[in-house]
Amino acid sequence: MRRLWILGVLSLLAGCRLLIPQSELLALTPDGVRVVQFTSDISPVVPEQVPHSWRPGCPVPLEDLRLLSLTFWGFDDRAHQGELVVKAEYAEGIVAVMRTLYAEQFPIQRMELVDVFAGDDDASMAANNTSAFNCREVSRRPGVWSQHAFGTAIDINPVQNPYILRDGTVLPPQAVTDRATPVPGLISADGAVVRAFDEIGWGWGGNWTGVLDYQHFSASGR
Repeated sequence: MRRLWILGVLSLLAGCRLLIPQSELLALTPDGVRVVQFTSDISPVVPEQVPHSWRPGCPVPLEDLRLLSLTFWGFDDRAHQGELVVKAEYAEGIVAVMRTLYAEQFPIQRMELVDVFAGDDDASMAANNTSAFNCREVSRRPGVWSQHAFGTAIDINPVQNPYILRDGTVLPPQAVTDRATPVPGLISADGAVVRAFDEIGWGWGGNWTGVLDYQHFSASGR
């Protein structure tokens, strides 16, 4: 298990540009090593930020949602800043989870609001996007609100952690289905991601029977 105690900012030395302001990320450890710090911000959500994922009639009012800005560890072994929208009461807990995943150097490919994909969950999954709130129904179950519609669920690295239906359908279709061979970004039952969400009382879809949703974590466990 890797810990992010010391992160040399090699990309800066190589002339690469991080997606996070250096002034907010660089600090010195007691032994004088420059490190990248985890940063986060919690703010109210305004309609312009969620033009596709929220609308009147959704099961959660806009004022009960929060926009999180979070540092995450990328597949390129660099720090990036991403965004998630979650229900306000869970905002601090999700920040704690993401802080842990960053410290563990668990890689996340991208973390953008589903509005970047016009609210299309299939497109977001295909892009291996980690996302949370989306006022939508359960996939392939018309009329049933998804836990994402309440801002109480997060999907992480869908390509490495697919949603597998009872009939064997894999979503996204290009996803990794071999759970026995570790690959970057794959969530395992005894790994850091499941433990971090368990700390805040969220359940994992990889523990379901019948349908398996390896990317999915939710406050209700559903």
